[in-house]
Amino acid sequence: MKITFVIPNAREVIRSIPLGPLCVASYLRREGYHDISIIDARHKHLGHAGISRSIKDLSPDVVGISGLSMESSEIHSLAGLAKAVDRNCKVIVGGPYATSSPERILKDSNVDFVIIGEGERTTARLINALQEGKDFSEIDGLAFKNNGTCVVNPVQSAIEDLDAIPFPAWDLIDMEGYFKDIHNHSNNPIPTSNRIAPLFTSRGCPYRCTYCHNIFGKKIRFRSVGNVMEEIEALVKRYRVQEIEIIDDCFNFDLPRAKEICDEIIRRGIKITLSFPNALRVDRMDEELIIKLKQAGTYIIFYAIESASPTIQQRIKKNLDLEKAKKIINYTADHGIVTCGYFMLGFPGETKEEMLQTVRFAKDMPFHIINMFYVTPPPNTEMFNDLFGKNGDLRNIKINCYQRLTYNASAVTDHELQNIWSMAHREFYFRPGQMWRIWKAIPDKRILLRNGLVVLSRILIGK
Repeated sequence: MKITFVIPNAREVIRSIPLGPLCVASYLRREGYHDISIIDARHKHLGHAGISRSIKDLSPDVVGISGLSMESSEIHSLAGLAKAVDRNCKVIVGGPYATSSPERILKDSNVDFVIIGEGERTTARLINALQEGKDFSEIDGLAFKNNGTCVVNPVQSAIEDLDAIPFPAWDLIDMEGYFKDIHNHSNNPIPTSNRIAPLFTSRGCPYRCTYCHNIFGKKIRFRSVGNVMEEIEALVKRYRVQEIEIIDDCFNFDLPRAKEICDEIIRRGIKITLSFPNALRVDRMDEELIIKLKQAGTYIIFYAIESASPTIQQRIKKNLDLEKAKKIINYTADHGIVTCGYFMLGFPGETKEEMLQTVRFAKDMPFHIINMFYVTPPPNTEMFNDLFGKNGDLRNIKINCYQRLTYNASAVTDHELQNIWSMAHREFYFRPGQMWRIWKAIPDKRILLRNGLVVLSRILIGK
C-alpha cells in the first residue's frame, strides 16, 4: 500500500513543518506500512501542475490531504487533482478542516474518507481495512460514503498513553530545506534561528472557549517528561535544531510538570531557545514557572488575552482572570522575556466601548508585540453554530485570514471595526520608544526586519 500525504499550498498559511502528517506517518510505519511519502506543496512552492506531476511520479494507492478550514478550497482542489491522476486512488482528508466539517467534505465526489480528530489510530485502521477489503463501519473517527450516503462513525477515543506514539517521521521531509527557506516556517514571527522545530508535549484542552477547535478533545493528556526530553535531544543532535517551538494547547495546565521539563532542560545542559507562540494560559502561570522558563532558554511568550471586557470573557467562556493576567504579563516582561499579546475584535454583539477596553489593555501592559485578529470562528465551534447553525453554508462564510475582515457579528459597522483594528495597531506600535523596545528585545535583527516589514505594511494599509 503506497501512501502519499499532500500539504496544501495556501498563501495565508505559514510554511510550517507538517507535524500532524509526520506523526500519522510514524504511527503507520510502526503498524507495518513503510511506503510513505510527503508532498509539501507549501514548502516546495508547488502549483497544481507541480503537485499533479509529483502524485503521478509517486503513483500512490492512497492520498491523504491535511489542512485548516481556511484552506478548504485548496484541499478540495487537491482532491480533484489526485483523482484526475488516478481515479482509483483513495483520497482521505484529515486535520482541523476535516474534524470540523466531515459531512460537507464528503459531498465532494473526489473525497472518499474523512478522518475526524486525532488521526493516528483511525488512519491506521482505515489503511488496514482498505488493504484487507474490510468493512469501514467499525472504525471510530471515520466518515465515509455508503451507497452515496454520508456515514459518520462515533468519535475515536483519545490516545491516553502519548508516549506510545512514535516521534514524528522527520526523515520524510527535507529538514535542511525548511531551515534554509527564506520564508518563516514558524508560528513565532520572530524566531532566534531558522533551525526551529515544533513540538507537542501534550494534547487536549479542558477549557470551553466558544470560538476554539476541539481536535484533541477536552481531556488534556501529557507525554512523560522523559519522553519529551528524548525528542528534544533527538532534534538537537540529529538535526542541529536551535529553537524548539512548543505548540500545546495548554502546556502549563499541570504546573509541576511544566517546571520539571524546564528543570530537565537545565540539568541536561541542552543549549536551545524555547518559544511559546501559544501553549501558555496566562492565569495559570506563576512567577516560579516564568523564572524556570527563562533559565531553560525561553525568550518569547505569546499570551492569548482575546478581550479585556469581563462581559465578553464570560460570553465566550474563556473566563480569564484579567487581574492575574496583568500581574503575569508584568512578571514576564520584568524577567527579560519578550512578551506578546493576542487579541480579538468583533465578537458577537461586542460594542465599540468593549473593543476600546481591549485596545487600552494592550497599550497599558508592557507588551513588546501585539496582534489584533478579527473574530472568525471555525466551523462546528459553539460560536460558529450559534451564528450560522450546525450546517452553516461555508460558501458564504470566508474563513481565510484572521487579519482580514471576512465576517462581522459585532455591534459596530464593518467600517468602524476596521478603523478600530487599524487604530489599535497604530497606537500601540507608533508610540515614542516602542519600536526601540522591540529592537532591543529581539535577538535576530534580520528576522525582525524581514517579518516586521510585512506586519508594518498591513498596519499602514489597514488590512
